[in-house]
Amino acid sequence: MTEAPGAKTTVVFHDIEVTATKDRGWHVEAAGRSASAEFLDQALELALPRLSYEDIDSLLIQLLMARTKERAR
Repeated sequence: MTEAPGAKTTVVFHDIEVTATKDRGWHVEAAGRSASAEFLDQALELALPRLSYEDIDSLLIQLLMARTKERAR
């Protein structure tokens, strides 16, 4: 299954709106910061460096579940 380039997914996590965009890599925007990386978890860690690993994992799962729901439509 292929995706449209630049497809965005947005979720709210701990009252912070987080937007992830997939092109060749991942681009994340959150809390007035942005970061890009090859993998989503890396981009999340760069954009939100104060989150614990547990919070990064929870946010990663939330984003991937939302993305899966959007793609299923």
